[in-house]
Amino acid sequence: MKRAIMLVDDEVDILETMSILLEEKYRIVTAERGDQALDLLEKQEVDLLIADQRMPGMTGVDLLARVRELHPEIVRLILTGYTDFDAMLKAINEGRVYRYIIKPWDENDMQVTIRQALEWKDLRASQGKLAAEIAEANWVLKQRNRELVEANQTIMRQEKLAAVGQFAAEMVHEMNNHIQVIQGYNKSFAKAIEEQSNLLVWIASDIRDFALGATIEFSPALVDPLEIVEGVFRACSHHPTFRGVGLQLEKGKIESLLLDSRQMMHLLFNLLKNAAKASDADQEIIVRLNVGDEMVLQVVDHGVGIGEDMREKIFEPFFTSDHKGTGLGLSICRQVVRMHEGSIACEETPGGGTTFTVRIPKVTG
Repeated sequence: MKRAIMLVDDEVDILETMSILLEEKYRIVTAERGDQALDLLEKQEVDLLIADQRMPGMTGVDLLARVRELHPEIVRLILTGYTDFDAMLKAINEGRVYRYIIKPWDENDMQVTIRQALEWKDLRASQGKLAAEIAEANWVLKQRNRELVEANQTIMRQEKLAAVGQFAAEMVHEMNNHIQVIQGYNKSFAKAIEEQSNLLVWIASDIRDFALGATIEFSPALVDPLEIVEGVFRACSHHPTFRGVGLQLEKGKIESLLLDSRQMMHLLFNLLKNAAKASDADQEIIVRLNVGDEMVLQVVDHGVGIGEDMREKIFEPFFTSDHKGTGLGLSICRQVVRMHEGSIACEETPGGGTTFTVRIPKVTG
């Protein structure tokens, strides 16, 4: 289909000449006045308009300014003489013409100008279409991002619920272990019953603190660290995880210092339980305790060991290498150590296995 060009000139001879020049390639619409051109534009589509500047009533500049306002998609050109320099500037400023054509025009130049003007129109239209497509794509992308954020939030909630469920299941299993031990005692084992009850309290506190996001309670007092170790040893001796696993204490200098005995027992029990899970039944776990300028507590096993690339990650919440636990034990250990302004480190035991070293500053009052 031919592109439509409107020619506007009050001189009929010029209209006929230009029509003959262009009608082979384009569909030509003519008008002799500006108001007539505006009426025709309401009835049919035009791609390009060429208007003479000097016309009675409405000048070419005035017409192109109106066309720009009413039909901005139409490409506008103006015919003018060399002496109409002010008109050319006005046409550029007010009519936003694509180009002005000096009379008398050259036929080849006229054809080239029109072809370039229509190509520019098509390019502008394609850019507009592209901009619309980009805007739509951006809107879709924003929608997808919003949906992705919502989906991620849902997944995080589900993972949190799953973690709570896994944690609760592990803790209930652990509590059942202690309950079974308690059920096997009689009144003559009051001390062991008390220690097992303390373990249940620790586990219940873990569940509460994890579910509520609470911080661990910290209540330091002047205590003998050897009593903490011995109390944990007694608790372990009745725990199913330690069946067949030997515990050995190597103690150095012992002094009382400010510690939260409940939390330190919890810390040592978690370290020993991890060591027992990593050890074979005939292997022994060594606990070393010494109080010099600082308290140093070590748990040494000769089990499967922990890879160097995993030694930092093991203290992160929910990180577990065997997928059997909650991944919270060592995270809790690190919290307890930090409350005492100490440090905890993990390294390979000579000959294989893992050694955890806890260092706590010696504060006596």
